[in-house]
Amino acid sequence: MKLKYYRKDDILVIRFSEKSVDDSFDSDNLILEIDKNKAPVSLEILHASDFLKKQTRVLPEDVKRDIFQSSQTAA
Repeated sequence: MKLKYYRKDDILVIRFSEKSVDDSFDSDNLILEIDKNKAPVSLEILHASDFLKKQTRVLPEDVKRDIFQSSQTAA
C-alpha cells in the first residue's frame, strides 16, 4: 500500500495495487477504483484534511490512543 498526499489540491491517494483500473465509483468526496476482478486499486479522498479531522473526532478514545502511541513509538 502506498500513500500520496497532494497538498495543493488537498487529495490523499491510497494505492492498494499496481493493477490496471477497470472501473471507478464516487461518493461525496471519495473515489474508489477497482480492477477487473473488483478488487480495490486505489482510493482518493478529496478535501482530505477536512475528512480526516472529522473522522478522527468520531474514533473511540482507546482507538485514538492505540494509533497515536504506536505512531510515536515507530518514529
